[in-house]
Amino acid sequence: MRRKLRIPAAAAALAGAALGAALVYRALAPGAAPAPRVEACQGGPTIRGIDVSYHQEGIAWRRVRQAGVLFAFIRVSDGTTVSDPRFAQNWAGARRVGVMRGAYQYFRPETSAIAQADLLIAAVRRDPGELPPALDVETDGGLPPAQVEARVRAWVDRVRTQLRVEPIVYTGPEFWRDRAGGADLASQPLWLAHYTNECPSVPSPWTRWTFWQHTDRGAVPGIDGPVDLSLFAGDYLALEELARRSRLPELAAASAPAPALAVEAAAVPALGPAAAAAAAVAPAPAPGPAASSASR
Repeated sequence: MRRKLRIPAAAAALAGAALGAALVYRALAPGAAPAPRVEACQGGPTIRGIDVSYHQEGIAWRRVRQAGVLFAFIRVSDGTTVSDPRFAQNWAGARRVGVMRGAYQYFRPETSAIAQADLLIAAVRRDPGELPPALDVETDGGLPPAQVEARVRAWVDRVRTQLRVEPIVYTGPEFWRDRAGGADLASQPLWLAHYTNECPSVPSPWTRWTFWQHTDRGAVPGIDGPVDLSLFAGDYLALEELARRSRLPELAAASAPAPALAVEAAAVPALGPAAAAAAAVAPAPAPGPAASSASR
């Protein structure tokens, strides 16, 4: 994301799996304690993804996809004042190679929630992506928790009404507890930001994470420099199902599943059984009583 809010916690270093002979997805955290095995936190498979903005500069999406990255959240803007200059390029590039896409917006609670929502809506109206849009909530803009909650709800309601989809909320455990008052938005999928060498803390009232951003020091072929890495709690079919279920009834029939993505001819080989197995990073974490917390 645009800015990292660091709450005392050791940075996690999750190593990725290899496709073929190449190490394709890894965390960079020199000297950091090794991250726990994901299956110790939550049962079931996981798959890997990233989130990007103009900070990653030019991205070779074909290489990213070949590295086993199956989904990406792509920034539309920071509030209403900074539209991401690489959004359109990244949005099109990810689509061409079959990476499932969700748009995200860095939320500024002190600015009109409706104006921010409308900016994202306009950016994805014609091509909404395969995954629901996400609201990145990690700053309070100097507002009390009740106002932060009210403005997050206003954004969620606006996007739901206009795009007919249930948005994702991105946040960290301590931020949500202390700066958003533990607001009950558990009806929205949680994208949890928690860099830790323990199982991640899930902020109440959620009971499990849907996505977990576990480091901002990842390395992925096709991207120069560090990138945020996330896990989805499920396999690829479950990710497609999340995309389908997030669409409200009026659009459910018309929404295109991920396999319908127009993948650039010969750009990326389809995942075979071995690659599919490599793309599932062992069982996914279930919200345990976790340890330290961090927001990004």
